[in-house]
Amino acid sequence: MATMELKNAVENLLSPDATAQKLAEQTLSTLIEREFEPSVIQLSEIVKARDATGILRQSAALAFKNAISSKDATIKAQRQEAWMKVSVPARTYVKQNILEALQTDDALLGRSVAQCVANIALTEVARGEWAEIIPQLTANVGSLESGSVLKQSCLEAIGYICEEASIQAVGQFSNAILTAIVCGMRKEEPSLDIRLAATSALHNSIDFFKGNFEKEDERNYIMTVVCEATQAPDSRLKIMALQCVVKIIQYYYDFMQPYMQKALFPISYQAMSSDTAEVVLQGVEFWSTVCEAEINLSYEEAEARDEDRIPTHKSFKFVLEHLAYVAPSLLQLLTRQPDQDEGDDWVPSKAASVCLMLIAQCVQDEVVPHVVPFVGTNIQNTDWHYRDAACVAFGSILEGPEPSRLKGMVDQAYDIILAMMADPSVAVRDSAAWVVQRICQLVREAVMTPERFKNTVLILRQNLAGAPRVAANVSWALGTLAQASYEVAQQNNHNVIPETYALSPVFAEIVEQLFATAFRPESAQNNLRTAAFGAVGDFISQSPNDCYLAVQKNTVQVLGQLQSILEKEPTLSSHERHQYGDYCQHLLGVLQTALKRLTHSDLAHVAQNSIHVCYQLLELHRLQRSFQAEPEALLCLQVLLELMADDFFKYVEGLNPHIHLALTCYSEHSIVNGALSLVGEICRNYETRVIAFVPDYIDRVVRLISQVNDPSGLVKPKAIQTLGDIAISLGTQYYNYAVMSFECLRSIAVPQVGRLSRHPVDQSSPQFISLVR
Repeated sequence: MATMELKNAVENLLSPDATAQKLAEQTLSTLIEREFEPSVIQLSEIVKARDATGILRQSAALAFKNAISSKDATIKAQRQEAWMKVSVPARTYVKQNILEALQTDDALLGRSVAQCVANIALTEVARGEWAEIIPQLTANVGSLESGSVLKQSCLEAIGYICEEASIQAVGQFSNAILTAIVCGMRKEEPSLDIRLAATSALHNSIDFFKGNFEKEDERNYIMTVVCEATQAPDSRLKIMALQCVVKIIQYYYDFMQPYMQKALFPISYQAMSSDTAEVVLQGVEFWSTVCEAEINLSYEEAEARDEDRIPTHKSFKFVLEHLAYVAPSLLQLLTRQPDQDEGDDWVPSKAASVCLMLIAQCVQDEVVPHVVPFVGTNIQNTDWHYRDAACVAFGSILEGPEPSRLKGMVDQAYDIILAMMADPSVAVRDSAAWVVQRICQLVREAVMTPERFKNTVLILRQNLAGAPRVAANVSWALGTLAQASYEVAQQNNHNVIPETYALSPVFAEIVEQLFATAFRPESAQNNLRTAAFGAVGDFISQSPNDCYLAVQKNTVQVLGQLQSILEKEPTLSSHERHQYGDYCQHLLGVLQTALKRLTHSDLAHVAQNSIHVCYQLLELHRLQRSFQAEPEALLCLQVLLELMADDFFKYVEGLNPHIHLALTCYSEHSIVNGALSLVGEICRNYETRVIAFVPDYIDRVVRLISQVNDPSGLVKPKAIQTLGDIAISLGTQYYNYAVMSFECLRSIAVPQVGRLSRHPVDQSSPQFISLVR
């Protein structure tokens, strides 16, 4: 291969000229694809070369890492296989080069090389090779002869490995890993970078150390080291140590009682009082995690009582015990909203609201006296921060306490909350809309009195034209109000569509307003588009008989909007294509809901157009001009099949090419699963009538099960279910496919020892295997 060509490409990866950089990436990609083994050898030599600049060596290390790994799970698997095809002597030589490069005084280079080491390990250890790497890394950390950069780099490599590794692959080294990590975390360690790398490695590997946490002396030492790290003056180390504390309470709640009062509570309380937002977030996250653990334990206790047995785990009621301290801290954090709309940023005030909701679910009635006085004092405060905090606090405790305990409180506060929809502050209006939605959902009796209901609808409709963040919550509130109205009208007879309900007089007008809101130019902001279309779906699905004519009109309207978008498709720019694709996804969701609400005779009038729209969207996918709406189109076809029964059969053959293509979209599990669901439904409905289509279905389904990497963990189980649907549908005529199917299923039902990756799914895990079986 052209040695200089590869070296020049690596050098040009750093070029300030974007064109040169892009050309270098393409050249490097071509060389690696064409001559993988010589390329990784040469890259490792550049990484090792002490006479090269540190930046060039870092660039080579990055190129090497990318040659054997990827963020995309399918590509990653391909690159790992390419690495394993490299001859053993060549792999040994490359690993020696990389390990030698690890012994550098350049911390940035060391970090890059650590990633190379980790990615080789993530490939080889899974296959029973390079077993010596983790002992070698841990030995380097503990050696007196190792320099500080080497120790740091080895800890970073351990952290990278543990972030993805399964306990089956590296569990045998857990004691050595823990020893190295704790050694690096100690407060006596003079290097902050080593402490930070060790603490990060602990965060990535905490779940490996169950055996160590079960032993009191080892647990005490681990907790001491971690808690000391939370007191570090460096904010990076403090935050990482707090993240470890959160993860420890998540995995080892059963062992935490001795540490709560003297260590964990003071540490978390101190964190929530910090001036640093990232530190505050970890303090709040700690109590959210405790809440989640104790909520789950309360379910377990209730189940044990029902079965007249002792629960396996015990709740220590940490939240209730410390509620008098935690609740006031959270309420104060609610007042720390940014003055500008923070969008999707996770800030302390949002975290505090979520934590307060979890506390309400955890301690139920006990939360009320800790929050209501704050609400009463601040709900009409002249400072909008406190008005908003009081409003959010009130909404946050509506789920958990007994509704009877809340009814009187909501009755007193509701009209004030509703009036806050006209507050000068957009943040307060936003929060008020959210609280109204929560009340409609959780304490709907407070809203359903005639005068209050009428006033609520009027004010919500007025605010649909408000700022996107307000209009989004108003849309959710209207959708919830439609559900509440429908359920009240059913009068506990849930199998009957009511003749009318409280929203009937304004049904058509509100749905039109929601459509207009969904198509606002700024509807992509604050999930407004999703909220508005979701509310339209709620109105249609929960519509009484006297609104049926409006539903008919809405169905035709949605089809017209979809057809209009498809007519524009050839002229759309890439930005417009993304926007209109999003519209298509939401409109198809509304169409599915509307089709289910139609009578059989009315369905027949719109079925062909609906199928044609779905067909056109799938055809665009085949032509590589996708609107990214294929999963919704496939689901819509499945709904039509279920509703039309035999009348749908004539469309199956024409749809098969699109189904076949969808079954090969291996990197897009939502498309594959949509196609699998449709195939299953076709076979269940038409049985042996589709026998001519079965060979193609089975060929693609078996390939999904036996050959295709499944990073989501969702495709293979669905594929197996679909294979079962096909088998049941064909009965004895499935005989010709039986042997192939059994071999395919055997290959996946037997656990594969040595699988390494645990992200995003470990296909050797008991949960995955159980799902498959």
